[in-house]
Amino acid sequence: MRIRVVLMILIASLTPALAVGQAADAQWESIVQAWDEGDFITSLEGMQQLLSGPDAGRFLDRIALITGERYQTTAIDPDGRNPRWSPDGRFLAYEVPTDQGTVTRVVRVEGAQVLATVSGARLQFNPTSAEVVYIALVESAELDEELAEARQRLQPRDRAGFRRLQAEMARIQARHSILRLRDLRTDEETVLHASRIGVFDAFYDPAGKLHFAAYLNDVPGTGDIWAIEDGVSRQVTDGPGVKRDPMMLAGGTVLGYTVDGVFVLQDLATGWKREFQGVESPVASADGRTIAFLANDGGVTSLHVMAVTDAISTEVQTTPPAVASFTTRLANPALSTDGSHVAFQMMDRENWEVYVATVDDGDLVRLTSDDQHDLFPTFLSPRSILVIKGEGRHRRSFVYDLETRHHQRLFHNNTIRTVSPEYTWAVSPDGSMVAIVSERDGDTISPERSLHVVDLGQVLPVDKVQQRVGAQLDAEQQLREEGARAFEPIAADVQAVVADVSRTRIYEYESDLFAFGSKFITQPGNASAIQYIADKLRSFGYEPELQWFEPRPGIRSANIIATLRGTLDPHLVYVISSHFDSVERGPGADDNTSGTTALLEAARVLKDHPMPRTIQFAFFTGEEAGLLGSRHFVREAVANDLQLLGALNNDMVGYANDARLDNTIRYSNAGIRDIQHAAAFLFTDLITYDAKYYKSTDAHAYYEAYGDIVGGIGSYPILANPHYHQTHDVLETINHQLVAEVSKTTVATIMYMASSAARLGSVTADRSGSDVTIAWSGPLESGIANYVLFVWDENGEVEQVQVYKPEDPEFAPRSATLSGVSAGATVGVKTWVHGATGVIGGWDWARVIVP
Repeated sequence: MRIRVVLMILIASLTPALAVGQAADAQWESIVQAWDEGDFITSLEGMQQLLSGPDAGRFLDRIALITGERYQTTAIDPDGRNPRWSPDGRFLAYEVPTDQGTVTRVVRVEGAQVLATVSGARLQFNPTSAEVVYIALVESAELDEELAEARQRLQPRDRAGFRRLQAEMARIQARHSILRLRDLRTDEETVLHASRIGVFDAFYDPAGKLHFAAYLNDVPGTGDIWAIEDGVSRQVTDGPGVKRDPMMLAGGTVLGYTVDGVFVLQDLATGWKREFQGVESPVASADGRTIAFLANDGGVTSLHVMAVTDAISTEVQTTPPAVASFTTRLANPALSTDGSHVAFQMMDRENWEVYVATVDDGDLVRLTSDDQHDLFPTFLSPRSILVIKGEGRHRRSFVYDLETRHHQRLFHNNTIRTVSPEYTWAVSPDGSMVAIVSERDGDTISPERSLHVVDLGQVLPVDKVQQRVGAQLDAEQQLREEGARAFEPIAADVQAVVADVSRTRIYEYESDLFAFGSKFITQPGNASAIQYIADKLRSFGYEPELQWFEPRPGIRSANIIATLRGTLDPHLVYVISSHFDSVERGPGADDNTSGTTALLEAARVLKDHPMPRTIQFAFFTGEEAGLLGSRHFVREAVANDLQLLGALNNDMVGYANDARLDNTIRYSNAGIRDIQHAAAFLFTDLITYDAKYYKSTDAHAYYEAYGDIVGGIGSYPILANPHYHQTHDVLETINHQLVAEVSKTTVATIMYMASSAARLGSVTADRSGSDVTIAWSGPLESGIANYVLFVWDENGEVEQVQVYKPEDPEFAPRSATLSGVSAGATVGVKTWVHGATGVIGGWDWARVIVP
């Protein structure tokens, strides 16, 4: 009886805690659901509550990962490439392009302290001292002449030609390069090798002995490896071919390299070699005791793992049995530190997945399962693996637990909306840190690539995650408030038009266009698509213009243009565009039948709702052949003095890799970006992210001629679709509701832009004492209601707001005088115009920094 009483008391004491825990779990489920639906404000407010409550520790990891990163991340440099770790993991070297050539910086990772800057590349750390070696290019008139001659002689016309030119330029630069040694303690430098034999690589063995690889100028097509001992160079390899990708194995006693597709292991003591023919992707374990490689025989690709001592033995001449063999493609093997496990990519259906095998027994585990490509496995520890997801123009890093197969994202932008593409990953020797080259700000246009280090041993505390969640909530609330305020005068009209967008009609267009097969400019489907799009536009009530031209000699194709004439300023034009052609070998359901059908539906629902300014619907040909149609359109527009104020270009909008209806706003103009975000969350179910991105798309043609006037929507995350440019880019991979939501967002955006005012022309700021006169050119629109001037301080805080009406007696035409504006502040000017239902603001600010 006494025991029962004690148990009842214990249960009674636990019941409130259990109830609180269950309530927190239920709250977390609602937080995740709101996040997945794009209701970020509700989700973030719930996170704030959890982080302030007794369960903060239990939910900290989950909140940190859903909103960004879990680990401490250090910004190393706003622009850094090719990171390399020192053997002890305390230092990092990286390259920075400058006007004077490539420089390499060496930093102490703790504190991001720069220790040295050298004029050269491919820096390597001596594992036994504070010395480093790097390759320095010796500038000269002779070098410039040789490079110019190579460019003139090779003139690339395709990617293969461009690669040949790059290879030739690399050989020329190698002939003009020398090795330099620097002592990081004293900054003293020594020229190690000054003879011009074409140095292109340098590396140390574990004992600190320096080696280098160089072309032989007097033997074309040959490059060998030398060792430097006591200041004397000794040739280590011989024979024809260029020896590349050197690796030091078995404690520095064995040298591995490739030459003309053959993988060679060479015993440095005896010079004895073993060659492996037909080998791909040879790699070594971190301890240098084990190698792995792929071999292909009769369509079967096998993965082999060998101990280096066995591989170099004169008695063991047979290749060991394959750890795994498949009739599908394999790539990028990676060994654990001790060589006990090997990870690799396998093409599973249409996309790469990562598998891990135990070397001893061949036990095979599928590690990843994702619609995106899973790539480049790298062991961080015996039980954790770094995996990269996505396509080349947007990849992101994840860490997988080998035992549980649970994964979490590693380095992601700590904002809700902005996408952060990653490009390069370098794991520290002990696997505790990862150096990542990324677009931290989402700006893929600027040449800079930021370099960060993620420390897997330091998780973020509660207060840091609270700060992040608070900042995200503030930014999201501001975005939504400003968006709702901007659209308010025309919201009812927009809602009525977007409600008419039909997923059924979009599927009809998709099915019809897909049936034409490839729509590349040389294929019959191109002409069929031109006819189909023109006929559809006529059925909507347009008189489409066909812009016929020859994108290639003897090949005719056409852009199709439909015009919705403006009611107030018909001479001012906005364009919505998508390319309708596909790659030569595929039907292009996503790239870009999806964008084409979204545009067709936009043209249909807007036909009887003209805006104050003219809207053109442009269906471009020849994008896949080099942006040919868009550039022809722009040439014609410039020749005809078309007053093009803004453009939206949609490309690849139909693929969804999960249940979310999401896509990326790809923009050059931040004003258009924010209008598109608002259009999405006010009138559609589309969840939008953003990236400053227009190169290599039809948007680039607008930018080249008209500047910063471009927005639009593309695949999220930028290029996640594994069917991109493949024969299997087919209709069944398309989410038709997603295409409909993109069409709605596009309609709402263009209705706002064509109802409002474009960004004003050039703005100037002239100071006279405490007064600053702001002057601008424009506007072009009729019905000006007023001009609004915002003043932001250097921290982005609003200092003052001034409103001027054109009829105000104190207002000079297109100029205003402000008092009390601090130097370095930014002044923005925007036009408000009269509309049928109220006054509506322009879609972007014209800005100037005050002297």
